[in-house]
Amino acid sequence: MDKTAEVCLNFAGLDAPLRVAQPDVVRPLLDPVIGGWPFSAVPCADLHAKPAFATLRPRDAKKWRLEAPLAGKPAADHNPVNAICDLVVEMSWERLRSRPDLLCLHAAALTFDDRLVIFPNARRAGKSLLSATLAHAGHEVFSDDFVPLAVDPQSGVISGMANGIAPRLRMPLPDNLSATLDSWIMDRIAVRNKQYGYLTGIDLPQSGTVAPVGAIVVLEGDPTMTAPASLTPVTQEEAMASLVTQNFGRQVHAGAILRVADALTRTVPVLRLRYNRVEDAAALLHETPLLRDLPAAQMAKADLSGTLPLAPLDLPDVVVDRPVDLDGYFAKLPDFTALETGTAMYLADGDGFAIHRLNSVSAIIWTLLDEGLTGAEMVEVMQGLYVEISEEQLRADVAGALAFMWQQRLIAPS
Repeated sequence: MDKTAEVCLNFAGLDAPLRVAQPDVVRPLLDPVIGGWPFSAVPCADLHAKPAFATLRPRDAKKWRLEAPLAGKPAADHNPVNAICDLVVEMSWERLRSRPDLLCLHAAALTFDDRLVIFPNARRAGKSLLSATLAHAGHEVFSDDFVPLAVDPQSGVISGMANGIAPRLRMPLPDNLSATLDSWIMDRIAVRNKQYGYLTGIDLPQSGTVAPVGAIVVLEGDPTMTAPASLTPVTQEEAMASLVTQNFGRQVHAGAILRVADALTRTVPVLRLRYNRVEDAAALLHETPLLRDLPAAQMAKADLSGTLPLAPLDLPDVVVDRPVDLDGYFAKLPDFTALETGTAMYLADGDGFAIHRLNSVSAIIWTLLDEGLTGAEMVEVMQGLYVEISEEQLRADVAGALAFMWQQRLIAPS
């Protein structure tokens, strides 16, 4: 094949193609990594649709360049495997651009019977190696990094979607793996460099395959732990914090994100897995009755409204350029979303562009706004609650909280 040739790969479910230069050089590495994501290859000249979302171009034998116009960062040369790693990220973003109704979590997802168990991202917790170990035990890997979520508009069931991409492991593998597992993994890593290796020799659910979410497991790897691996319940407050911070489907209204996270943490088990050795953790997950006969995560019909994607608004910043007048009144702006979980309160503004977790003082002030009080009257209420704090400090706290809510389009002077 001509070394200067280019082809466009049309992936199932993506609106825009991927442009590949020198496909005879690129595809022997790329195809095993994306083996579960169907695509067709056509000459780019035959396409009259959207421009390519990215271009993968070898520069020489050791450096490839990924050009992604929508990525918001300059193109850079990488070794081939790292360039593919960056491409996988861009494919996830193009999935969301093509399906703006999807939420997306930084998480791994694997099947347990006919349900998905979600493992939210936790730095250095070993979720990719855990995914590979569970794959060795027979579990399908829907994803080891990002999980698109869809809500059925009729039933409210929340399902995860397979991405069809091989799990990526950090190299070298830990030295505390059994010889059997180490050999099984290394026999299946055909695409690797010093940093990463893709587990390419496994059966992947085809991209777009869906399964209901059945449980959430928060990972807590502890290399100093000597006790057996354990699974214990997690409070909804902690589970909400984990899911909200791991969401990156920002084309979805923030209020919808809050409602989906709330439904997930209320309708399926949420557990914490503490472990040292990954094989002990996988054995516990594989055998525990806590992950059998799982329910399906589901939103209530009352919460299904307002889950449409955001309109492409360009809102000007609200500038609070003067001190808050504590003798004045403030009113909540319409269409906000508020959720309480234990001692935490989450708010999404009516425009749907931000999620805020309020501290205890701000949460009280948010509640007092319904009483029609001035800022000064709010300070009086706070004095009765926080007798150990000076009036001067409380006035500053109330003014600061009101200024923040005003700037974030949650309230306005009334």
